[in-house]
Amino acid sequence: MYQIEELDKIFLPVALNKTSDSISSEIGLLKGEYPGVSVIDLFSSQKKELFKIQHPRSRFSEEELQTMYNNWLGDKDPLLQGTWFFYPWNNKIIHLLEREEFVRLRTSRNHYKISPEEQTELSEKKIGIIGLSVGHAVAVSIATERICSKLKLADFDTVELSNLNRLKTGLHNIGLNKCIVTAREISEIDPFIEIECFTDGITAQNLPGFLLDGGKLDILIDECDDVEIKLASRQFARENNIPVVMETSDRGMLDVERFDLDPTRPIFHGLLKGIPDEKFRNILPQERLGLVMKIVEPNKGSVRGRASLLEVGQSISTWPQLASAVTLGGGVVTDVCRRILLNQFTDSGRYYVDLEELISNRQISEKPLIFRKSILPFYPEIAIRICDSLPQKVANSIPSSQQIEQLVEAASAAPSYGNDQPWKWVFRNGRLHLFHDPSRSFAFANVDNLSAYLSLGAAYENLTLKSKEMGLNVSADIFPLGSDSELVAVVSFHSSASKLTEPVSFQELAEFIHTRSTNRAFGDAQPTSEQEVHNLQLTLQDQDMVGLSIITDREQLVQIGSLAGECDLISILNEHGHYDFFERNIRWTPTDYSATYDGVPLQPATTPPAILATLSVLRDQKVAAALRKVGGGNAVVQATMQSLMTASCAGVLWVQKETVENYFLAGRNMQKLWLRSTQMGYTLQPVFSPVSLFLRLESGTDLDHHEKEKLTNLREIFRSITKLEGDKREVFLFKLSRTEKQVIPTKRLPLSEILFL
Repeated sequence: MYQIEELDKIFLPVALNKTSDSISSEIGLLKGEYPGVSVIDLFSSQKKELFKIQHPRSRFSEEELQTMYNNWLGDKDPLLQGTWFFYPWNNKIIHLLEREEFVRLRTSRNHYKISPEEQTELSEKKIGIIGLSVGHAVAVSIATERICSKLKLADFDTVELSNLNRLKTGLHNIGLNKCIVTAREISEIDPFIEIECFTDGITAQNLPGFLLDGGKLDILIDECDDVEIKLASRQFARENNIPVVMETSDRGMLDVERFDLDPTRPIFHGLLKGIPDEKFRNILPQERLGLVMKIVEPNKGSVRGRASLLEVGQSISTWPQLASAVTLGGGVVTDVCRRILLNQFTDSGRYYVDLEELISNRQISEKPLIFRKSILPFYPEIAIRICDSLPQKVANSIPSSQQIEQLVEAASAAPSYGNDQPWKWVFRNGRLHLFHDPSRSFAFANVDNLSAYLSLGAAYENLTLKSKEMGLNVSADIFPLGSDSELVAVVSFHSSASKLTEPVSFQELAEFIHTRSTNRAFGDAQPTSEQEVHNLQLTLQDQDMVGLSIITDREQLVQIGSLAGECDLISILNEHGHYDFFERNIRWTPTDYSATYDGVPLQPATTPPAILATLSVLRDQKVAAALRKVGGGNAVVQATMQSLMTASCAGVLWVQKETVENYFLAGRNMQKLWLRSTQMGYTLQPVFSPVSLFLRLESGTDLDHHEKEKLTNLREIFRSITKLEGDKREVFLFKLSRTEKQVIPTKRLPLSEILFL
């Protein structure tokens, strides 16, 4: 900033007193008071230019123009003609034409894109601009085209070096208020434009004065960052019939809201419909992003703009804007405002001047990825032939069709990755056959069919619990045709327990089969007690093959949350993982949810608004690719970490050896743990991405070098925290929390699609 602090607030030039006695003495005094002041006399050159525009058919030589000027001047004192302005901030005294001639000459090259009559009409208009970063380009463009005679500028912020990526001003202006800088540049173009600066920005107290004092604004231009001010200014503008224009510089998005023609129209085109007005004041930080997302409709933004939006407050401090887009926006806003002021444009709406769309490659060379593998659907006829080919055993007890339906309904209440439900049941020859349906479990997360076998094991566990509750005992041959077969289990029923039948512990857990759910809500961080940990450990069966590690240490929970978040990010940004999560798994709307019987409904009640907003932006694979390219997406990591930080504990289910039989066994234990946790008043959420990615790391399929390198490091940290050594393999990671928030239940496929009698 300047050494003389008073100069920092000056933005209007001083018109010198023009009398024969004073003009020379004033110039002399200014030269004495301001060393180095320079005098620039432009009067004669401007007068000659005025002669030229008054005679457009003539081509005068310099000598002819000089003669015309001398004849006009006669015996008049040239120093007393026109207007003298002193610009204190740049130490210049400039001699110009009088106002009327100056304006006529300066706007002469607007004709006839703007007619003289229109220029006269515009000279009565007043425009206010809130926000002078992007607004700087708008203000200078408006002043240059001279579509108004008065400008009100509002911004509390000062120019910083990082602003100069788009704000066209000099380094000497760093530290000065943006209003002052803009006003000075306008005054240097046209000292006759009236300018008023609000260097404290816009507040609830000064907003009425900004819009109304000195005559109501003809247009309000909003280019500020403050959501509350955006909302309040529109509400007040609507009350006073003032149109509002806003340009965002991303895809050249332009909003026009003609409150002058329709004072009943909702602000922001109704995008905030249903939100009460009181929510527009004292907005909490966690609510701000959700409002911004509704306003800007991020899914309509540019790919890089949307990717950048997720990085604000993470890897970048503010919304990025480029000089090219800001300059374009200044022109677009000026053009639209001129036509509004001249009543040539009367519509309201949202418009895009997207150069990337208007000027782009005609042919796109990218080849689309094929996400769905060529897997044959489940054919009941083939399954029945397999059932009939098995050695026949005399059934001790044959349940009725109604009982079978009850059993399968309970079994299918088991959890599955993305709620893909990879099971089919065939009741044949008095026995119930469980098949794996690979066409329903081709997910990126289902590495080596781990998630499928966990689900199938969970379904079988439900079956044994429900059977016992119904007075039936079961025995089963697991993978009777080997681990490569889609036949997983052949279940026989018995009227009484024997050495052959399954021992069923914790029979009371059957009560929770249909109330168990996946709940992703943040918890209260109340730690799990030692007794509760002990009770969870007691739930396990076959502990020589399956083990459970419970993590209650807060620091370790943060570490688990951090690495799980990194894995979530890798999975979501990976092309195949992205397709799984956003296209196959999530049901984004109530309509999507009601139309299908699989997938996972979006859970607004248990998901913070900022995370919902993040997911809605990341849904576009191009945005995910852009984030992946720049190493962004930390908001995803933070969300998972916060989720673990609010948990009561985390748990890792592991097996001694990687076999499909052990995966199936782990699935049975997973379900029993889940039901026991529900009985204990906890909600359980699987945290599956570390498990699936660490397993995928062994083959490296569909992972790039960077992902492999990062996952190798994350797995070392994970195994160190969980103390897994040797052949022990993690198969299920989860968190337990206490929360009152209820979830939308996942649906199940109709029995007619999964059970064949």
